[in-house]
Amino acid sequence: MRTSTLAFLFVLGCASAPPPTPPAPPPIAAPPAEDFPRSSIAAILAHWQELELTSDQLDALGRRDDALAKEDAALRARLAAGTSSPTSFSTPSAGMGGGRHGHHGGQRPQAALHGPDPLTQLDDNDTRAYLEVEEKVLTEAQRPRAREIASAYREALYDRQHPSASRGAQDAGSLAR
Repeated sequence: MRTSTLAFLFVLGCASAPPPTPPAPPPIAAPPAEDFPRSSIAAILAHWQELELTSDQLDALGRRDDALAKEDAALRARLAAGTSSPTSFSTPSAGMGGGRHGHHGGQRPQAALHGPDPLTQLDDNDTRAYLEVEEKVLTEAQRPRAREIASAYREALYDRQHPSASRGAQDAGSLAR
């Protein structure tokens, strides 16, 4: 009798359904694999619950973030290939007395006349995209917190891109003593 009771309890325990798993968050709110957002918009999307974003806002922000990623693909490829360093200046006006036409005449690519380096262009694109969604998508109540999130993201991104600027100054001060 005892064996059959144990067998019955075992079967009953196996027959019960596992607890339901909670639904996964919307894919646009998930951070990239490295846990660092790819843009200011992605940083805002990571805080969608805190900002109480509606599904329409999530869709609009996701579409704009995807469009930004496409816009930036060529710049990111240039950075990955190492064809342009963050500290190089490719505009003729970067030097002393350089005008818009410099001494190379019309031989420079048109894109080089407008952006000193890919990091600056990526930064400009991110700023423009964020300002666009702030104005067109976010409510007045959401904007102050979204600005804080975007600013924190931008500071962290700068620190990642320029580790010598953020940590180098601190290290230099401690080494001089």
